[in-house]
Amino acid sequence: MMAETQPDSISVEALARRAGVTRQTFYAHYTCIGAMLEEHLQGLLTEIAARHRRAFSDADDAVAPERLRELMTSVFADLDADDPRLAALLDGPVASEVEARFADLVTQFLTDADAAGSEALTPRENAAQARFFAGGFLSLLRHWLALGSERPPPEVMGGMLADFCLYGRKGRCPSLQLTEPTS
Repeated sequence: MMAETQPDSISVEALARRAGVTRQTFYAHYTCIGAMLEEHLQGLLTEIAARHRRAFSDADDAVAPERLRELMTSVFADLDADDPRLAALLDGPVASEVEARFADLVTQFLTDADAAGSEALTPRENAAQARFFAGGFLSLLRHWLALGSERPPPEVMGGMLADFCLYGRKGRCPSLQLTEPTS
């Protein structure tokens, strides 16, 4: 149903009927449709945090570019691009809250990676950096989902995101260095 209309337009009764369950069954698990989306978002955030911990648990102070590419690639590879809940979270009325929640997670990643650097910044500067990286990830994710059948593989998207984070727009972006086809 979320692929057909906005989540705030879906009634619990219609959703339960479509799912083949009673409203009571739905309410036994969720207080509202927003709570169902919240559970999905929390699961995504928890999984990304767990992957980040595993990827960088033994890392030196500097972020290894290859590890970041692997982490970003794994996130893109394991997302169900056709899951309408993901589109509802990214493009629906809760999108600004989703970005704030991702920014909180990114704040923790940045602090864990460079506590001294984070302490040197004002809270406003830390918040701006976290919003920048979270917004970049979410925007690239929205772009990837919108490409539909033209979606590049997760390795390309993960590499691009890692390179943008590490090197910026004009910095060294190995994943963007494409060769022209030879004829």
